[in-house]
Amino acid sequence: MTDILTRTVTLAGHDSGTVEALVVEPASGGPYPGVVFGAEAMGPNSFGRKVASELAALGHVTITPDYYRGRGPSRPDDYSDFTEVMAAIDALDFRQATFDVLAGADWLRAQPQVDAARTAVWGYCTGASLAMLAASLERRFAAAVWFFPSQPVFPELTPKRPTHPMDLIWSISCPVMMIYGDQDPIMPPDRLAEMRRRFEQWGVPHDIRIYEGAGHAFGADNPAMRNEAADTASWADATGFLARVWGKE
Repeated sequence: MTDILTRTVTLAGHDSGTVEALVVEPASGGPYPGVVFGAEAMGPNSFGRKVASELAALGHVTITPDYYRGRGPSRPDDYSDFTEVMAAIDALDFRQATFDVLAGADWLRAQPQVDAARTAVWGYCTGASLAMLAASLERRFAAAVWFFPSQPVFPELTPKRPTHPMDLIWSISCPVMMIYGDQDPIMPPDRLAEMRRRFEQWGVPHDIRIYEGAGHAFGADNPAMRNEAADTASWADATGFLARVWGKE
């Protein structure tokens, strides 16, 4: 394990705004692979900081842009009431938030301690939907890890949701690991089969992992949602996937 440092940086948004982002990185050395995170729908919270810190300890420079831009849930560590979370998701401009994730990737590649050829996008829940969109738009990613994307398709298309993330699979150029629980209603068998078909049709390297008995957000610190076995296995699978990708560079 590597000693780590934590700091906050300000990114220039695609529009005229700015985006605050948490950076967790090895204390010295490099260049390291870089990982830009799409935080779960709760927004930046202790769960996301834990993931970023563990990846940094394994030798990654991580950055988590606040795609809510300070307007996310007021209690990001409270998984007992999702009323505020659902309102934040409904108000989110997915187009702008995807650009905020991409701004994090641009920041990583500009850092001397980052190997610009080894950057990945990794997301959870709504942040995984943004990671889907980001991987579709950015051809410089070396890998993508999607933990249970919440919006592979949107209920309807709007200016804030201009296309369904799964409709852009054809444009992805990097290997993808996609992770769901078999009890997650967002990814029923017919949709999963269609996702597999699209990956295969377009020749996108992919590794889909489905965990028995796990529902949505199975890594959350909420007894009603958490599945310890799936959380442990998926972490090993995801970090192993990145290690394999980095080994090929």
